[in-house]
Amino acid sequence: PGLRDRVLSAVRTLEQETAPAHPAPAPRPRRPLLVPLAAGAAVLALVAAVLLGAELTRTQDRLDAQESESREIAHVLAAPDARAARAEGLSVIASAALRDAVITVTDLSAPPPGRDHQLWLMSASAPPRSLGVLPDQGSDTPLLATDLTSGSSSLAVTTEPDGGSQSPTSAPLVQLALESVGFGE
Repeated sequence: PGLRDRVLSAVRTLEQETAPAHPAPAPRPRRPLLVPLAAGAAVLALVAAVLLGAELTRTQDRLDAQESESREIAHVLAAPDARAARAEGLSVIASAALRDAVITVTDLSAPPPGRDHQLWLMSASAPPRSLGVLPDQGSDTPLLATDLTSGSSSLAVTTEPDGGSQSPTSAPLVQLALESVGFGE
């Protein structure tokens, strides 16, 4: 009979725990650290592969263009009507039948800083036509001039602002008449 009173008395004097307002979240499973690292490495490998592929494509395009120009140069040099002429620092082998010429520029002093040497096709009946800015000194790389006409009278090298000009801005350093190779008015 006294048990009930003793239990109720003990309950009143013992400290009670309070129930949580929200149940505790279940623990999340831990992802291994290697999964994000592997994903990042895969993305980097993909980016590197795309960049390498683009660079290889550009390199192949340059090689294809150089190979094509080399074939055209060989075609001019082997033409039955190919004739050669030379002036100081400028050589040309041309085919009137093909209307093309192979030009080599050598022995020119380097242009001043901020300037380039530029090659021109001159004609009495048309404005000068740029055949391009010459490569760096020491390079005797042949250049191909196409679509020459009977009115093409000479080749000239001038010194122009860096990157070249739309028309010559200085007197020719060297000029070669094209009469001797089958052109000229």
